[in-house]
Amino acid sequence: MHYQELDTPALLIDLDRMEANLNRMASVAKKCSVDLRPHTKTHKCPEIAKMQSDAGAVGITCAKLGEAEVMAEAGLDDILIANEIIGTKKFERLKDLSKKARLCVAVDSIYGAESLNAALEQDGQTLDVVIEINCGQNRAGLLPGKPALDLAQKIGQLKHVNLRGLMTHGGHSYNESSKEGIQKIGQHEGSVMVETAELLRKNGIEVETVSTGSTPTAQYCGSVDGVTEIRPGTYIFYDLTQIDLFACALKDCALFVLATVTSHPAPDRIILDAGKKALTSDPASRSGGKGGYGFLPEKNSLIRRLSEEHGIIESDAEFEIGEKVRIIPNHACVVVNMFDEMYGIRNSQVEKVFTIEGRGRML
Repeated sequence: MHYQELDTPALLIDLDRMEANLNRMASVAKKCSVDLRPHTKTHKCPEIAKMQSDAGAVGITCAKLGEAEVMAEAGLDDILIANEIIGTKKFERLKDLSKKARLCVAVDSIYGAESLNAALEQDGQTLDVVIEINCGQNRAGLLPGKPALDLAQKIGQLKHVNLRGLMTHGGHSYNESSKEGIQKIGQHEGSVMVETAELLRKNGIEVETVSTGSTPTAQYCGSVDGVTEIRPGTYIFYDLTQIDLFACALKDCALFVLATVTSHPAPDRIILDAGKKALTSDPASRSGGKGGYGFLPEKNSLIRRLSEEHGIIESDAEFEIGEKVRIIPNHACVVVNMFDEMYGIRNSQVEKVFTIEGRGRML
């Protein structure tokens, strides 16, 4: 079936581009001599996670416990949940999940570590953890150095929690406007992690894993000697934001929203059947900072405004009511979470359908 026969809005994957992206990041990890543990929050699809594993990934990263459960059910058996897990009900699910996969979770407080330890003690289980470090994003995570050492020493006194190492996320790179700035953040991300790991080792604490890396910073922090692992996610598809961040070119973007022109009420206004619920309202500054909420490569046009079910283009480009158009979204991860399926396209034909089994798994 030709992709133009699909009803809209629909989510498309250019298979050639996705496969090239997958192999390119595997090569980056190999060149840096680090493990690749890709973040599945971008695609939320066990089938694609298995493709990443087949290409050399040592395991996967998930954002939420629910996502990890989906992946484990599909046979993915080495999972890092790069998030703090808090709460009795979640601890029970975590214990069940740990029976199905080699599991590791993030902690950044003694409260979290002791609570997890108490839950595990009830069944005589042990679980690996990594301490989350704040390398500059100022989200979750302890500051590098002594705060991390203090927590590591306290974790060392717990019988049912095993410290595997450290992790961080240089998410503040998304605020940078130059490639040099992103490179600097990536190198700093790697350096502070290695320094903190060395501090722990000097105090008799074993550190197996030093985990870093978003899609924009992976190649830079991964090249820092002492980093053991990178965790990029968006690289599998890329998007307009990643173009802004110098992580890819337009030709690398593999994810598209297919939409239909439903109205042409003015010469310079075109209406699509894909709005916030298909494209997200996350901004991007592609095309010289002109903004927009998605780019139509075949029309060289930006979506200028969104309502819930409408995408609004302000352009003098040629459009016809009933025409179907492809849109590169601003933020692939959020877009994927709003669809049940993705259609894999090669040579304009639908070659396979991917089920997004992890969508909506926020718990």
